[in-house]
Amino acid sequence: MICDQCGERSASVIVKQQQQGQIIELHLCHICAAENHSINIAFEQDPLAIHQLLSNWFPNSQASINPVRKEIATCPSCGFSFAKFLQLGKFGCASCYDAFSPQLNEIFKRFHNGNTEHTGKIPASYGTTLKIKKEIEELRKQMQVSIQGEHFEEAARLRDEVKVLSSKLEGGAPDGS
Repeated sequence: MICDQCGERSASVIVKQQQQGQIIELHLCHICAAENHSINIAFEQDPLAIHQLLSNWFPNSQASINPVRKEIATCPSCGFSFAKFLQLGKFGCASCYDAFSPQLNEIFKRFHNGNTEHTGKIPASYGTTLKIKKEIEELRKQMQVSIQGEHFEEAARLRDEVKVLSSKLEGGAPDGS
């Protein structure tokens, strides 16, 4: 596909803009896209650089999350500003995480579909085994609490659940046969 702007080079960037309720799609070459002022991507750099991604999601005019506050938030340890973080894509020191935590929560929500904590991922082949092991560990903790509270019937029920899960973990039948 040829660039819609210059008509000379092949298009490598697709720009979609909404104007007057209609979506306009432009196919641009990397040179015309770099000349477009509404796109802040330096094509000679790594296309997945975090500072480029952040600067496009949070342009400098919106660097302050709270527009009423005129003061610029800075890290008390190193003097690094949030705008500088958006520009560079990295912090000045470890204290910056605490200093900019309200703004970071907004960024994390955008990256992780509304979640602010990363819980990790488990490979599907190992997921069920790990889930059973964690369940057994939790049941054993509950069993210890029941024993200490002298609730022996509850402890026996938990012990039986642990046996069933352990046999599943070992690949045997739950009834022991």
